[in-house]
Amino acid sequence: MRRWVRYEAPIMVCVELGDDGYTGKVVNVVLGDEHDDLNLARDYRGHFLIYDETMERVSVDERAATRAVTIAEHREWPDRLDWDEGPDALRYPDLYDPAAPDTDGDEDDDLEPLDLHDRDIVG
Repeated sequence: MRRWVRYEAPIMVCVELGDDGYTGKVVNVVLGDEHDDLNLARDYRGHFLIYDETMERVSVDERAATRAVTIAEHREWPDRLDWDEGPDALRYPDLYDPAAPDTDGDEDDDLEPLDLHDRDIVG
């Protein structure tokens, strides 16, 4: 069973305005991604936003939901370079399905060694 726990992250957009104060362009975008920048998202009642695999909202009273929040807040997250980027997962739930777990634990076993000396070379 999977649960998605929604967080909020600040995004600051720097706009350089022209002398007329009307024209301008975006010159920088900063995503706040440090520990203190990311906070659990809440609804208008203050309840955490937790979703199932199909992005249907689940009750915060559900035991799996409560446990998911606890695990997410422990912040043993994957390295930042391994995060997905793109459209909001809430709108596209199937876009970010985690990869199937490796059953044998050794990725190198899937590869066969290439021995160039034993192969016929077509030329």
